[in-house]
Amino acid sequence: MFQMTPYLFFSGRGRAALDFYQTCFGGEITSIQYYRDAPQVIPGVDPNWVMHAEFEAFGLKLMMSDGLAQKARQGNTVSLALSLTDLDLQTRLFDRLSKGGYVMVPLADTALGARFGKVEDKFGIRWMLHCERVR
Repeated sequence: MFQMTPYLFFSGRGRAALDFYQTCFGGEITSIQYYRDAPQVIPGVDPNWVMHAEFEAFGLKLMMSDGLAQKARQGNTVSLALSLTDLDLQTRLFDRLSKGGYVMVPLADTALGARFGKVEDKFGIRWMLHCERVR
C-alpha cells in the first residue's frame, strides 16, 4: 500500500504558510527544521527559511519547505482536494482558505447531490472542497 503526501514549496514564506494552515485547519505542526539547524552551511539559502516541516489535521498531512535559493513558481496544474462529510466544516474551511486569496468557484450544490467549491489561498495553493449531501 502507498500513501501520497503533498509536498509544498514557499520560497521564504514557509513559516507563514504553516501558521496560516494551522489557523485554517487547527491541527499541529509535527516537525519543523530550519536551514540554520543543518549540519552544514548551504550557500545562497537564508538560514531562517524552513528546510522541512510537517503539518497534520483531520487525517490530512502536508510536508513543506521554503526550498533552495531558486524561486518557486506558482503552478496551476495541481489542486489539493478535500472530501468532507460536514457542510458547516466545509464552509468554515472554505472561508478560512479564501482569506487573502480568491474564490475560483463559489460553494454551490452540484447536480450530483454534493456541494463543491474551489479557492486559491494567499500562497497560490489551490484547494477543492467537496462535501456529499446526506440524502
